[in-house]
Amino acid sequence: MKQAKAGFTISFPKARKFVLVALVLTLCIFVSSVAVRAQSEFQLLAQTRVKVAVVEWDEAQGEYREWTALSGEYTVSPAGTVSLPLVGQLSAVGKTSQELAGQIAAALQKKTGLIAPPATTVEVVRYPSVFVTGSVERPGEFEFKPGLNVMQALAMAGGRVRRSDQAGGYSELEQIRYAGEIGRIDLQLLQLAIRRARLETELVEGESVDFDAALQGRPLAGHAAQFVRDEQAIFVARRNAYERQRNALDELGTLFREEIRILGEKMVAQDRQIKIAEEELGNVAQLVKRGTVTKSRETGLERIVADLQSSRLDLAVASMRARQRLSETERDALSLEGSRRTEIGAELQRVNLEIDDLELRRGMTEQLLQATGASILRREDRAFEQQPLRFSILRGVGQKQRVDAFEATGLEPGDVLDVQLDLLRASMPRASLESEMRQAQTR
Repeated sequence: MKQAKAGFTISFPKARKFVLVALVLTLCIFVSSVAVRAQSEFQLLAQTRVKVAVVEWDEAQGEYREWTALSGEYTVSPAGTVSLPLVGQLSAVGKTSQELAGQIAAALQKKTGLIAPPATTVEVVRYPSVFVTGSVERPGEFEFKPGLNVMQALAMAGGRVRRSDQAGGYSELEQIRYAGEIGRIDLQLLQLAIRRARLETELVEGESVDFDAALQGRPLAGHAAQFVRDEQAIFVARRNAYERQRNALDELGTLFREEIRILGEKMVAQDRQIKIAEEELGNVAQLVKRGTVTKSRETGLERIVADLQSSRLDLAVASMRARQRLSETERDALSLEGSRRTEIGAELQRVNLEIDDLELRRGMTEQLLQATGASILRREDRAFEQQPLRFSILRGVGQKQRVDAFEATGLEPGDVLDVQLDLLRASMPRASLESEMRQAQTR
């Protein structure tokens, strides 16, 4: 059946074929643009393989001439460099392909003395591999492609591990014991994390404790409220006790400073009286020599001057004692602050050691739980293949960081995907499991 329109005819099968071809072409263009955009934003890593092309416009021939000695494929070394003929080693790690191309062109222009840099392109032909390990059928190294996510990497590794022996030679009681031990360790870690947040705040003399940072990503959130209340009460009590002691020492220091000030004023007044008495004594001594006044008058004035000087010495001694007591008070204040910081630092060190020890024990216990190779059977008699999986990614250069991941989480070149059976989560009651899922969705 054909339909006439505008002077020509198109059969419906041919029309459908034309539409299909157009859709395929559109999809190819879209995929290509996504790949180009991903490659242009990708920062080169060690083991990245790139293709370098260098061309120069030849005015005599009227065409572009390729520099075959430089064009070719190169691999970024573990040291993060690319070695090219004529140019030598160039730093590549952390740069995009466009940035590396510009660096190569600039180096070639400098080496050859060209007026303009040659046209240089760098294309990523192979990304650093990703690695999949854990409870998968075929753990190993796999080629990275832009857009790769956790679920796709799991499929590349053959999917979850399949075992016929669900018991794995271990009893269900052992698994329950391991799961209970992990739960107890998580509870202790939560308590210690909250305590560490309180101690760190006390060490810097903060006004309030940021418990939210300590609770982030911690399980057993239902127990956190009580732990926070306990540590907040300790924080307030310790801060109030320290402030009372410090205020008492500050007030005592203020009293001693005031006493020193008053004694200083008294000594100034005493010095003025002594000066007046000494001047009067000098005048009387002149009169005694002339015979105008009696010697007893001079002797009386000498006694008054001696008494005034003695009182001046008493004031000086009192001022020195007040200064000594002020110095002792200031030293007590410094000692109080130093002792408090030392006590907090020692307690913080103990808490950090306990946390490190518990995290090590938790990891070993979790490995033992995983080694059982089976889930804890529940009333629903969950099959081994239905056990939930837990994903984590080791990422970074040098000391890698572990981050939690989900099925749709995107991977990056060089990532190590760790897939484990979440036996602890499988052992949770249904109500707790549903509550955890709701909390994860809200986050």
